[in-house]
Amino acid sequence: NETSKPESTNQESTSHTELELPQKRIVYQIPEMDNVISHKGVVYHSVNGIDLRADIYLPPIIDDNEKIPLVILVNDYPDSIVNNVWGCDQKDLKLFVSWGELIAASGMAAVAYQSQFSFSETDSLITFLTENAKKYRIDMDRLCVFGASANTLAAQSLMENDDLKIKCGILYYGILLTPDHKYYAAIDSAANMYGFYWKDLNTVTSIPSNIPLLVTKAGKDQFEMVSKTTEHFVSEAIKSNADLTYIHYPEGQHDFDILDNTKTSRLIIRQTVDFLTTHLLEE
Repeated sequence: NETSKPESTNQESTSHTELELPQKRIVYQIPEMDNVISHKGVVYHSVNGIDLRADIYLPPIIDDNEKIPLVILVNDYPDSIVNNVWGCDQKDLKLFVSWGELIAASGMAAVAYQSQFSFSETDSLITFLTENAKKYRIDMDRLCVFGASANTLAAQSLMENDDLKIKCGILYYGILLTPDHKYYAAIDSAANMYGFYWKDLNTVTSIPSNIPLLVTKAGKDQFEMVSKTTEHFVSEAIKSNADLTYIHYPEGQHDFDILDNTKTSRLIIRQTVDFLTTHLLEE
């Protein structure tokens, strides 16, 4: 059922210019991705005269009266910064588009969205989706937060909110904070350097015991902080007996899901979809 381009080596994949990266899709595809229902550019909030928009991806076929779980593809950056680097908003990076399509093709809903001034805009998105859940056939009692890279911090922050019905969390090659705040100063410095949201995030007070987590680490990640914080987070999660699925990809790069067109990358993406269906679709 899957399709992919011919196998390539990590060395080959790193030859792509930065201008090509925004157009790179995840390396695992299924035919149903071509038929998902996409609601693009839905205004979910207005702030300072700016309309913030979301793209909502739904399965090709939804049974009558069916409500489907939702995966939030978390945005932890002002899109002005993302645009300066990549020339488009985060939601329009093909990484996020193709993940949204794969999730929808696998029987769930996904949302990617603009953000501009504050992480609290994610709360506005959730409020909008709650108010329009019937329209989009979304079950807000079955949520997953999916964060990658620095977006993982915002995903962690959302998991601190007990009012949200988060059934699982996915943290891909990310910066992770632990309750002991061991790397707090380093993360604070990185936030000031790269501009991701930080000051208005919920304080991480615990590693969730009631939310199954899938965490990936790329063995050849070029960002040392990602490796260090992930290793420490996994160690602390094990100590706390968290419900943890940990995948270490020794040959993987940061963004391996779009850069490393290998069997291992495709396997990890399939495992991620299986993780989602297990915790969101299966009774």
